Amino acid sequence: MTNTVSTSLSKTQLLDYYYQRRAESSIGMGDRFELKSAVFGSSSLVTQNSSGTYDIADIPTKFALSDLTTQFATSDLTLSYADGVITLRAELDSSGLDANTSYPFNTLVVTDTAGLACMVLCVQEDSLYQGKTFVAVSNINTTVA
Repeated sequence: MTNTVSTSLSKTQLLDYYYQRRAESSIGMGDRFELKSAVFGSSSLVTQNSSGTYDIADIPTKFALSDLTTQFATSDLTLSYADGVITLRAELDSSGLDANTSYPFNTLVVTDTAGLACMVLCVQEDSLYQGKTFVAVSNINTTVA
C-alpha cells in the first residue's frame, strides 16, 4: 500500500483477513477472493483532541465491520490493476442518503464478496449528506510483502 498523505490526516491499513484470504484463494482454498464494496461510517479510531482537530489512532489489523460505531452507506468499488498496483475507488452515492440529514464520517471499510473487512481508511472527521460528493482512491502495491 502506498500513502503520500500525512498520517495525521489519514491512515490506511490492510487487515490480517486480507492477507489470509488472498493466500487461501491463491491455492484454491475457499471461494475466489475478491474485493467488492466500501462501507461508509465512523469509528472510535478518530477522536477530537483539545486543539479541536482530530487524532487518528493506529488501525488494528483485526478490525471488523462491528467495530464501526455507525454505518450509513455502502457502494461498489471500481477496481483496476497495472504494474503491480491494485487501485481501489470508492464513491459515495449520496442520493441514497436521507434528505436534510448529516452523517458523521471518518472511517471507510473495504469488504470482500463475503462482506468481511479487508482494509480500513480513517480520515479527519467530516459530514456527508445528500448532494455532497466523496471519493476515496487507494492503492495496494502487490509487489511488497
